[in-house]
Amino acid sequence: MKLHILNADIHKYYDQFTTFIDGCMYPNDGEQNLTIPSHVGTGSMNRIRIRPGMEIVIADITFHEDMKLQIQEACPLFELSYCLHGEIYCEWNGKESHTEQLTGNVLFLENELVYEEKKAGLRNQLLEIRLSPEALLQYAGDIPEKQNMQKWLQRYKGKIDRYPDSPLIHKCVSEFMNCTYQGSMKRLYMESKAMEFIALFGEVEGLGPVGGKPFLSRDDMSKLNSVRELVMKRYEQPLSIRELSRRVGLNEFKLKKGFRELYGMTIFELVRQQRMEKARWYMEVERLNVGETAVSVGYSNISNFTTNFRKHYGCNPSEYVKRICQRDVISDEYQ
Repeated sequence: MKLHILNADIHKYYDQFTTFIDGCMYPNDGEQNLTIPSHVGTGSMNRIRIRPGMEIVIADITFHEDMKLQIQEACPLFELSYCLHGEIYCEWNGKESHTEQLTGNVLFLENELVYEEKKAGLRNQLLEIRLSPEALLQYAGDIPEKQNMQKWLQRYKGKIDRYPDSPLIHKCVSEFMNCTYQGSMKRLYMESKAMEFIALFGEVEGLGPVGGKPFLSRDDMSKLNSVRELVMKRYEQPLSIRELSRRVGLNEFKLKKGFRELYGMTIFELVRQQRMEKARWYMEVERLNVGETAVSVGYSNISNFTTNFRKHYGCNPSEYVKRICQRDVISDEYQ
């Protein structure tokens, strides 16, 4: 199968791909899911639009025929990808790239015609973090950090290069692929993982961390305290990092790094902690059952709630409810 794609906007590539294979993207809690049509192959592709100019794509596809793409990269695209399974061949401007399983690539392309080929019958499982230069630079914490990121762009302009793997990168990729959260929690989790991935990439490439230890002024700490209060109030429908940043007037890099430095946990971890503590209160005081409790603390999927409750307290919520009932029976006997 041969497809010709004009990529005039970061978010248009997969829209065109879906149209050309006669597929249909289905919205699901802020992400889009595509099941590959049977005449093309098997598998699926999920896309989460974090913000304008940034998206995360996870694809796991086996094609019936060789998939040959001609992609006109008409917009600036910075991409970090990791191939868990498969092989990908690319050719552009007299250069070529061969991607194998368990390898990561970094690219920065603009006004390039790229030929890409994936072989039939071979499982291709791929994670992609796709950003415009502007979206990437939004993660800069200060002017030196912005200059460092601009060096990345210049270093990789017109290239598709392999970057060194590391145990931390592999762990981060695994957490991407095995995320069980849904809705706003999933978007928050995936964005935090994308930021972590960008930082790890910078470190393994020897380009310096994506931000050293941020300096927190009294004003910064006051703003971070406001963030903490917002997170604790909105744990059922958590705000994105971008929205938190906008509300308190603190750039996203300092918000994320500073929050962890000041409180010893990430924003995501605080949201999860608040949900679990409130869940226990609902079961002990309000006497809600497991399903009612899950909904009350913002979970639409009971199995996800059960998994996180077990991680936090060491037992399933149903077991916890039984303990409460047994404790009540014993208490009544002694009254």
